Amino acid sequence: MNIIPRPLHYVIKEHAIKLGKSTKITGDFAGAVKFAKEFFASFEGGQGTSLKFVKDEYVAEEGYVISTDKAEESVTVSASTEAGAYYALMTIEQSAYKDGQLHCTDIQDKPRYKHRGFMLDCARHFWTVEKIKEILEIMSRLKMNVFHWHLTDDQGWRAEIKKYPLLTQKGSVRKSTPLSLKGYLRGKEPRDNTPYGEGCFYTQEQMRDIVAFAKERHIEIIPEIDMPGHMVAAIACYPHLSCRGEETEVSVRWGVMDNILCCGKEEVYSFAKDIIDELCEIFPGKYFHIGGDEVPKARWQKCPLCQAKIKEQNLKDVNALQGYFNNVIAEYLKSKGKAMIGWNEILDAHDIMDKDIIAQWWTRRKGDKNEFAWMEKGGKIVISMVNYVYMDHPYNVRPLSKTYSLAAEKLGVMNENNVVGMEIPQWTEYIRDVDKLDMLTMARLTAFSEVCWTPAEKRNYNDFEQRLEASREYLDGIKCRICPQAIYSGKTHPRLKFTCASKWNLWRVYPDYEFDEMKKMLARKESEK
Repeated sequence: MNIIPRPLHYVIKEHAIKLGKSTKITGDFAGAVKFAKEFFASFEGGQGTSLKFVKDEYVAEEGYVISTDKAEESVTVSASTEAGAYYALMTIEQSAYKDGQLHCTDIQDKPRYKHRGFMLDCARHFWTVEKIKEILEIMSRLKMNVFHWHLTDDQGWRAEIKKYPLLTQKGSVRKSTPLSLKGYLRGKEPRDNTPYGEGCFYTQEQMRDIVAFAKERHIEIIPEIDMPGHMVAAIACYPHLSCRGEETEVSVRWGVMDNILCCGKEEVYSFAKDIIDELCEIFPGKYFHIGGDEVPKARWQKCPLCQAKIKEQNLKDVNALQGYFNNVIAEYLKSKGKAMIGWNEILDAHDIMDKDIIAQWWTRRKGDKNEFAWMEKGGKIVISMVNYVYMDHPYNVRPLSKTYSLAAEKLGVMNENNVVGMEIPQWTEYIRDVDKLDMLTMARLTAFSEVCWTPAEKRNYNDFEQRLEASREYLDGIKCRICPQAIYSGKTHPRLKFTCASKWNLWRVYPDYEFDEMKKMLARKESEK
């Protein structure tokens, strides 16, 4: 079966059932019935056939059972939830996408993890509402159910907050954009000196629209407002939020900045709560992400207000001050009916942190056992280990087989009771257009959907790659553009010369400033033909 992600159990029979716009589609799940009618309306035929959705409380949550009967010309989907019925339909769509012909198959399926996530960085580079909806559509067909929306960073603020209008009026715009790591350590990296970000933010109405679109497809959106670090764009608008209170600009460099929120000031906590208030009205899901990663604390060490707060709260050090900040925000989110998520650096203060906080494990620091200590006392983890899943890295560094091979046991996690799920992030510092975004994202998203859905013992990379190649027509049809096998396998050389490079090579091989020049050369060559 060329189904991605691979179903848990299936039996393939000899015959096929022709479904189409005349198929009788009924059942207990209104959403699945609606989407099924829309899908099969594009196919002629289907007279005398039926597709029925049946509620069965014994089927696992998000799981489904598909039964086919050639004699009756019928397909029956059993599920306990609307999501399960929807995922069954996604399996049927993959099987019947060409002409409505559904090979007779009996399937029992359910997901490995409850949290099957993809993160998109819209702070460094902005992606349109239409592109985000396109990605959500692809995610839903791959049975991914969490869209983690990275909305703010040092280089841009992308979410409208009505109480703080400067965040999008001023904080969304930076004066220039770095194009390569070459010369970075000397502050001499090549850059585009055109201001970036004017009008590049999401209004509250647009965010609500995206949330509604995702909900129909059983995807929860988790907003991320990164704090107390990665806050230069906000501090550029409201300097009093920092320790020094000095004027600054939206950052024009990638990386980690030492200008962070001052956790000794009460107005910082009020600022964070005000943002949470507005966004909780827009994002109804159960999670809210506060980042919490890469927080250099040199300024806290010298800040009298931070030191006073440490003393007032009887904290042992600046790491504990971040733990205190985390707890204040987590408690406030609880009052809103939400759980807090943060990148795993928040666990530097795990001994004092609220046990209901979820840590997203992306980095493993030498000698660091915080994540294991957290899980041992019942704390929850989402796995996003950098050297397996970071999508912005080239395929010769991280081939698709590496991403596909991720399993909790490879990180030393032998008991997964406290693993909520897995998530794959796409950071966009050096991704400025849709072509490059798709090239670096879509093959990995497709592979990772199987990592999240299918148990490790049922997965085989060679089998997956065969199904991926066989599914190109279907994936192209849903705008999931998979780069050539030679690219995603990592077999192309990182310094491949232009004379032997296709446009797919260029999207991966060259830094942005060269990538742009290469695209112009390709366009000229096409026009000369």
